[in-house]
Amino acid sequence: MRTQILPYILLLSCIFAHAAWSQPQVTLEHAFTNLDFRRPVDLQHAGEDLFVVEQPGIIWTFKNRQDVTDRHQFLNIQNRVRSVGNEEGLLGLAFHPDFDTNGQFFVYYSASNPRRTVVSRFNTIANNPGQADADSEIIILEVNQPASNHNGGQILFGPEGYLYIALGDGGGAGDRYGHGQNTESLLGTISRIDVSTIPYSIPSDNPFAGSTTNRPEIFAWGLRNPWRFSFDPINTGVIYAADVGQNAMEEVNIIEKGGNYGWPIMEGTQCYRPRTNCNQNGLILPIFEYDHSNGPASVTGGYVYQGPGVPDLTGWYVLGDYVDGRFWGLLYDGEKLVESTLLLDTFLSPFSFGIDHQGEVYMLASNGHIYRFAATGGSLGFESYIDPLQFTRNSSIPATPLPAARGGSGVFSYSLSPDLPAGLVFDSSTRTLNGTATEILDTTTYTFHAEDTNGLRGSMEFELSVHAPSDQAAPDEILPSFFLHGHYPNPSSGDVSVVFDLPEQAAVTVELHDLIGRKVMAVPSQTMPVATRHSILIPVSTLPVGSYVYRLIVEGNNELITASGILLLQ
Repeated sequence: MRTQILPYILLLSCIFAHAAWSQPQVTLEHAFTNLDFRRPVDLQHAGEDLFVVEQPGIIWTFKNRQDVTDRHQFLNIQNRVRSVGNEEGLLGLAFHPDFDTNGQFFVYYSASNPRRTVVSRFNTIANNPGQADADSEIIILEVNQPASNHNGGQILFGPEGYLYIALGDGGGAGDRYGHGQNTESLLGTISRIDVSTIPYSIPSDNPFAGSTTNRPEIFAWGLRNPWRFSFDPINTGVIYAADVGQNAMEEVNIIEKGGNYGWPIMEGTQCYRPRTNCNQNGLILPIFEYDHSNGPASVTGGYVYQGPGVPDLTGWYVLGDYVDGRFWGLLYDGEKLVESTLLLDTFLSPFSFGIDHQGEVYMLASNGHIYRFAATGGSLGFESYIDPLQFTRNSSIPATPLPAARGGSGVFSYSLSPDLPAGLVFDSSTRTLNGTATEILDTTTYTFHAEDTNGLRGSMEFELSVHAPSDQAAPDEILPSFFLHGHYPNPSSGDVSVVFDLPEQAAVTVELHDLIGRKVMAVPSQTMPVATRHSILIPVSTLPVGSYVYRLIVEGNNELITASGILLLQ
């Protein structure tokens, strides 16, 4: 454990005195122009779908598209949630690592009689991962709360599969209830439990595992109100936590197992009560802090950025301040803070941050909008990554659009290098691959280039290959595995194509069901050869608007495979 670490502390004055040469040039753009939310306090993803938590007790889900217009209630527990205090409510959501197969997710909310924190497990409705079963609640943990503020509320699964829970010190001011340094209480901690069984168990390497005098759930303590923590996907094992200060300092900590972060002995790197005992021995001090010289402040922790949209922001931990609207970036290498910079100074108030399956970071604002970061200089980014493209020789490929550029201004121009294999064509005006490949191509790395009217450029690499048809495959050729790429367009007002890879010749059928399981349509079975990016058209233009579940049924010589997805008609 580190003790009294001071060299890496960068005060706000240092930020203005030193502008890093590598500083990302960014802005915030409205991520979903047709959607607004009531006090959005958390955003999580399950696969490509996004879920937004509203503090009064509702979770909404929708497709991750800037022009999305439809959302639906995933869970409504307003009748169980206490949201009387400004900091009370439904505050956290975490999907089980095996959510795709077990349908389990966890929430953190405030409850009444007595006032307490509740961490519960819910399940989705069978065969409908887009809808929670509100009657499936199993309470995992309850912690009494003496006041309405300092609730923490973030819950996340760590890389080892344990559930981490952030709790504030119980509220009031100045650690009124004495929880900050009290390891007999879960208040003022980040705790860690194993929820693979009910009741939960204690991970064997927790700092107080097996203790009868300290709470064995505790992972780290000495926190005032950790308002959002997250795991670094680049530097494995690094946990960032933003801890809201009393009236002098806001701080960001790197959370270590068994770490004591000093509250109320310390507020940031400053002694909170300088006239009393300020023994810093064994305390871990923040890697970053800023003071209240600009007025009241309240830090909101975020995530490490690794999305395709802003290449210059990759690897930076982004955070903001709820009161004064500033946003910072921290570059931490796993051992020390390398850079810190003020990214933006805005009028926005960040309730929270979220992240999607690609690593794009979103900011949830008090005005009900959700924003995402966009590049204004440096390198252009892209709307999404490009999966490896695998085509079959002498088979017409489905029109394959490459992602649009993000950032910059004006009109974008696109190009590909090196040259495509014979028969394939890239239409730069639509960013689309078309044609029929007429020659075999081993896996080759291509670069997709974009440039705006002001000369700002960006590029993205991806892999492309062309295989022989199954009856011409070389004995040692690696054939594709079954994979459902998804469906497009989505949402749709017309016919929809389901795109998938086949590892062997098979009979393929598509069924369409409504959300209560009734079959409304079936595409007749057809025998299809081994290939990548097969597509089947579902004629849905005559169906009523709404949500449907399509089921792809693949019957080959060796096995029966099924896969499904949610289709939105508008």
